[in-house]
Amino acid sequence: NFHGDYVSLEMDKLKLVVTKMMMLCERQLNYLLNPALNQKFPPFLNSDSLGLNFGLQGAQFTATSTVAECQTLSFPNYIHSIPNNNDNQDIVSMGMNSASITQRVIDNGFEIMSIHLLSVYKAFTMLDDKAQQDMSSRSIQIFQEIGQVVEFSEGDSPFNEDLRNIQSFLKTHR
Repeated sequence: NFHGDYVSLEMDKLKLVVTKMMMLCERQLNYLLNPALNQKFPPFLNSDSLGLNFGLQGAQFTATSTVAECQTLSFPNYIHSIPNNNDNQDIVSMGMNSASITQRVIDNGFEIMSIHLLSVYKAFTMLDDKAQQDMSSRSIQIFQEIGQVVEFSEGDSPFNEDLRNIQSFLKTHR
């Protein structure tokens, strides 16, 4: 069956779902980094001098722009059809295009989730011992595992390596 309608439709649905999930992650990230909303943490989870250090502000910019890219990429290819082959193929599924673009959306999703998890982990480290102990045992276990792959330092420092490590963690752990 050469006609990839079913591939195109399912890939379009998948990229829509992933994009919607990443929109949720970005909104949760915004909540976590905005002290006017969370009323608990400093702006951008900045544990140093605000104004001299940016905390996770740059990471939020990356997450936001990557979500916007996912939204753009999520336009359905299923409805595209460009006749070819002397109009012999007048309804073309664009299934391969949908699959390729969906892969990009999924890759973007891992980037966004890595920023989200890095931020949640940073917030966890800023909680007092009692608040940490009140969390579920599974949450504490995940934070301990994340703590083994990230190295936060005081002040601003690149965290691209941390994000790569978290992406690898997300791809290999359930």
